[in-house]
Amino acid sequence: MFRRIFQTESEETSAGPHSESDAKHAELKTLFGNSGELLEELQPIGGCFCHTLRAEIGVRGENGADAFEFDVCSPEFLENETESYPVFSGQNLIITRRFNAEQIEEFVRKRLRHATGKDWNEIAGKINNWARWEFEDYRH
Repeated sequence: MFRRIFQTESEETSAGPHSESDAKHAELKTLFGNSGELLEELQPIGGCFCHTLRAEIGVRGENGADAFEFDVCSPEFLENETESYPVFSGQNLIITRRFNAEQIEEFVRKRLRHATGKDWNEIAGKINNWARWEFEDYRH
């Protein structure tokens, strides 16, 4: 039912449309709360939470980064939301029972291992599938 997000190391190195030599890779530069809080400052008191996080991501080994946002929510929060809104979209949502900063950061890093491409636009487009890119609606 759910799509598998992670690959094994052997699948990771052999998969993908680009050869290892010409592919660029995404790199997490920073990860913090939407208002600049450190992840450790966002520790919820109870089991019901939803925090918007901001990740600055760029090309590995290069300067610069773009911002991507996503929400980290508990199942309890989603259950409460369905009381008010019987149907809503789960786009840009990461779900976890407990807000654990280290686990969330590791999850983001694992997702980024699959964000490769010939250029930044291709990489950012892949990340935009699970996080809101700051330039998502930008038109030339």
